[in-house]
Amino acid sequence: MSLKLKIRLSVFLLLVLLLGLGGYAFLTIRFLENGAHGIEQTDFNTARFAVLAFLAAGTAVGVTMMVRLPRIVVRPLHRLTADMERVAGPGPATRVAVGKRDEVGTVAAAVNLVLSQAQDERRATLAELFTERNRMESLVRSLDEGLLLLDEHGTIVLANPVACDLLGLPQPRLLGQPAAAVAATNELMRDLLVPLAEANLAGDAVPDPVFTFPHKGDAPHYQLSISPIELAAGPGGKTVAGGHIFCLRNVSDFKKLDEVKSTFLATISHELKTPLASIKLSLMLLQNARTTDAERQTLATGIGEETQRLLNMVGQLIEVSRLDAGAGIKLNVQPMHLADVIRYATQTVHPQLHDKQIQLDLQLPEALPEVHGDVEKTTWVLINLLSNAIRYSPAEAPLIIRAMQWGEMVRVSVEDRGPGIPAEFHKRIFQRFAGVPGQGGHGSSGLGLSISREFIGAQGGQLWVESQPAAGSRFLFTLPVAV
Repeated sequence: MSLKLKIRLSVFLLLVLLLGLGGYAFLTIRFLENGAHGIEQTDFNTARFAVLAFLAAGTAVGVTMMVRLPRIVVRPLHRLTADMERVAGPGPATRVAVGKRDEVGTVAAAVNLVLSQAQDERRATLAELFTERNRMESLVRSLDEGLLLLDEHGTIVLANPVACDLLGLPQPRLLGQPAAAVAATNELMRDLLVPLAEANLAGDAVPDPVFTFPHKGDAPHYQLSISPIELAAGPGGKTVAGGHIFCLRNVSDFKKLDEVKSTFLATISHELKTPLASIKLSLMLLQNARTTDAERQTLATGIGEETQRLLNMVGQLIEVSRLDAGAGIKLNVQPMHLADVIRYATQTVHPQLHDKQIQLDLQLPEALPEVHGDVEKTTWVLINLLSNAIRYSPAEAPLIIRAMQWGEMVRVSVEDRGPGIPAEFHKRIFQRFAGVPGQGGHGSSGLGLSISREFIGAQGGQLWVESQPAAGSRFLFTLPVAV
């Protein structure tokens, strides 16, 4: 039975009693007004009893309604309120109990429907949050930069694997720990907190510090940048500080580039100074009246050689600048005989071979096919390879040049008996300004092999090296066979 029907029945019963009492009293009064005489005591007692009965019944019904009706109405509401508080609390309850099919039961059913929809939306929201959290965790883990997140109290709340590796501490020993407490036992962490104490944050005029981590091997240099975290606006519309982000970025490549640049400048300075000094001395001797004609001719020849050396070096620099500017390589591709190119290149380096008494061994087959290529660029590459081989070869050592057909290509190799190149430097030597540690000081600018690979690659071939320490080196390049 619904609450509305209960209230209506209670009020209806009370009205019936009141109307019955009023009607009986009205009839009695009319009877007396019409001149009733000789009312017997029995009738009087009956009337009085009826009135009292009506009054007692009405009073009882009224008191009952006054006591029971609020309970009937309020009790389900209290039960509904308690159920809703239980659902809203931290307990496992997720639904409101539906007691009877009345108005409160209808409200409870509607509340359950709303709660069910809210649960579905909550699950969807939680799923999205978990997905975003997993995505962010994957992103943070996959970063090649060290990342530390400190909250406003200086507690470490995030540390990715790179940061843990750099600090030499596992993640459980970092997360949830005050940074100051970690710094008390970890010198690296103590050094990282110094820029924060000095307010050296990212974006200011002070350069970000660079730290060295020796256990990282060839990439020990990391630059630290500290960025403040600003949370949502607080009282008065001001942002609230939420901590700091420590980012350690690997700058080892830039450090290596600086070292390579310094080495290159020193090498170029030496390479330019030596021939210029020789040319200056030769000019001074030429101006000397006591110099004979034969000596003058020798000096002029030396000046020519030193000048050609300077021109070759400047040509390399110009070629590199053109490639860096995106100008590309201009080729004059045509069928050519590699044997003729090899003979011309060996004649060009003949003075160098003679100075070190290098034993040249040419192994050229008679039926070597023509190749498609640029004569000038290929000759330049071969002369560069021969010059390098002579430079690093000991005196009176053999130098072997081979050419052979290699499928649809012709392969040329230059083999020396020099100190050799470790495997880890086979790729590096073809980079600009690069060299092999411990083999410097031979007058190499570090550009020849880089330019040579560019030239050969532009002609559709390849240039590589096969070498081992103390076993000499063999440089090889290929060019396509002319069809």
